[in-house]
Amino acid sequence: MNKKTGLGFRVYFFFKFMGKGVLYPYLVLYLTNQGFSGATLGLLLTLLTLGKVVLAPMVGYLCDLYRLHKPVLVLSLLLNGLGGFFLYSGAQTLAAYTFAIGLITLGETSSDTLSTTLAMDYLTRAGRQTDYGRWRLWGAVGFMTGSFFLGLYVLEQHLALVPLVFAGANLGAFLTAMILPKGSEKKPQDWLGGLKMLGQKPAFVILLAGGVFSGLSFNIIQSYYSVYMTGIGAASWMIGIGVALQVVIEIILSANTKTIIDRFPLRRIYLMGFLILPLRSLLYILNGNPVVGLLIQNLHGFFIFSVFIIGMIVLEMIMQPEWRSTGQSYYNSSIGGVGGMLGAFIAPLIFDTWGISAVWAFSSVVALIGFLLMWRATRVLIPE
Repeated sequence: MNKKTGLGFRVYFFFKFMGKGVLYPYLVLYLTNQGFSGATLGLLLTLLTLGKVVLAPMVGYLCDLYRLHKPVLVLSLLLNGLGGFFLYSGAQTLAAYTFAIGLITLGETSSDTLSTTLAMDYLTRAGRQTDYGRWRLWGAVGFMTGSFFLGLYVLEQHLALVPLVFAGANLGAFLTAMILPKGSEKKPQDWLGGLKMLGQKPAFVILLAGGVFSGLSFNIIQSYYSVYMTGIGAASWMIGIGVALQVVIEIILSANTKTIIDRFPLRRIYLMGFLILPLRSLLYILNGNPVVGLLIQNLHGFFIFSVFIIGMIVLEMIMQPEWRSTGQSYYNSSIGGVGGMLGAFIAPLIFDTWGISAVWAFSSVVALIGFLLMWRATRVLIPE
């Protein structure tokens, strides 16, 4: 396996997730600081996830069909950078913010799916699938770097810098993506195969339904953690540390992916993160101490490892290689798209009406439903 290729993917994941660590944990605070709230805030947040619902499966399907994974990935990163720049420098109007977030929506639509497709395609051909965790952990390092820097040094005085740093990180990812290897040139023989997989695998459809409920809860936690910590008296540096340190568990687990898979049943590892998600929301309700809030946030790593590291290995088991991006886009759309969109729209309404405790209660219930659906689906998809 080419060491330069591995280094390229590591650098790419670092910059890409550094952008995520800057934007997503602080986006609600940033937009609130610009004067948006309630339904308007929900609309802007919903727009950001809408692309994963409508466009991501289409883009993944077309990229698989015509083998366009790398060119579309590069274009997506460019749109992310432009969206961040316009969000920073544009007029402070709803139309301007909608345009900027629309560009980011287009950029975020399939960038994670396509980069994972390129990485898993390369690793599968090399017979080293479990190395994906060691590559992807650099995304966690980047996320921690971005969120910690912003929370510790910038947040309190310069919240407006959020989109500019996001744009810069995506520029770094854009330049790195230019040197990543292309995916397999083997085209699918049946051009309807990406649609047929849904009818041929009912358990996969149940898994996607579980992803919607889990993604709804996960989106709420991601969006409202900083709001919650501010409400219980945490200083901005504590919020930055909490968001940054939440990936430490993910880094440790990702670095030991092969060892964990060799030691424990794959299905149990996969379900672990989904089981912890409802517990995490419940603990937020019970806690009013900022220090304990930092500790609870560390449960984040178990969910990310289960869903986005082990989950990719699970998809490799059940998907045809030529439809890799399509299967991943269905999966990511259920969690970050449909679930994320519902969370972005519903949570602000609950928060404005009943407060943060009601938001966490709702999050806990839907996360439990998501776990039960995942448990049912994986009985068929992942034999023990």
